[in-house]
Amino acid sequence: MTRSIFVLAGLFLAIGGAWAQLRVDVRLVNVVATVTDDNGRYVEGLEATDFTLAEDGVGQQITHFSASHDLPVSVGIVLDSSGSMERKMSTAVRAVDRFLRSIHEDDDIFLMSFSDSVKVRQDFTSNRDKLWDALEKVKPSGGTSLYDAVIQATDKIRKGKHPKKAILLISDGVDTSSEYDYNVTRLAVRESEVLVYALGIAPDTGTRGPMSERNPPIPGTPGRTPSPIPIPGVGVPTYPIPLPGPGRRQFPRGNPNSNSDAVDMKVLETFAEDSGGRAWLIIPDTRRNALQDALEEISDELRSQYSLGYYPSHALNDGKWHRIEIKLKNRDYNLRYKQDYFGK
Repeated sequence: MTRSIFVLAGLFLAIGGAWAQLRVDVRLVNVVATVTDDNGRYVEGLEATDFTLAEDGVGQQITHFSASHDLPVSVGIVLDSSGSMERKMSTAVRAVDRFLRSIHEDDDIFLMSFSDSVKVRQDFTSNRDKLWDALEKVKPSGGTSLYDAVIQATDKIRKGKHPKKAILLISDGVDTSSEYDYNVTRLAVRESEVLVYALGIAPDTGTRGPMSERNPPIPGTPGRTPSPIPIPGVGVPTYPIPLPGPGRRQFPRGNPNSNSDAVDMKVLETFAEDSGGRAWLIIPDTRRNALQDALEEISDELRSQYSLGYYPSHALNDGKWHRIEIKLKNRDYNLRYKQDYFGK
């Protein structure tokens, strides 16, 4: 009997200790940082001492640090299946399939498509054959519910089993069909803990073949893509997306003022930058498949990042925005990361 009491006491102490540790870990703020040199190459081999971190201007101790060379990721593939994607879909599907087969075998992945509405084509899985089967069934038609898709994807990715999470957003148009607007969508991205990688496919100007990246992101410039540079014989019009007040759209589903076969990179860049991710502008071209090049770079980036964790002095559910500032001791390197979070 005495022995049983000691065993039970030890068990309760162990549970209590684990629960106390869990309660402490809930306060952990984790930031994913991407470090590149001036040539855009990812920098490896850094230690926690190579970084300094502050929240709201107050220095923080980095208590958790790791490099994600071989860590699995929860990934959401969010694919535009609107009618304007018809001539581009086969190239996009092949590129996405190759990307999925090149990343970590234990990555937890879901596939979502969007046209007039948003549809989950394949729930979280690491089975590439299931994902390929789902990809093959995506048929372009209808409008573009870009904002609704981003909101639903940021919500769904929270259910991924891995701590590190990323969304791959591929679209060739502006929003025409969403119920929610730009402001609500941007807020959803800012409040999430997910990296957004956005690939905007410019209008097909009549060329056939692989899609080529017009303007790669400036090396070392966080989440920014240069403005489109005119290329003889190739026109890439962009149309600003109307920004009504926060909440649902102030006009019926389907925006008559938008061009469904145009892409507004300012919107995609903002979503990417707010999350610590990146955005690319891709144009149809016969020279090379830069859509595939961009996807390969995303794959490399997900395996070349650093995770920095710290415990702030305040409660994480304080309902306030907090600014994060990370610096490198080596100022020759470039740094990209999510620069704020909301305590909820």
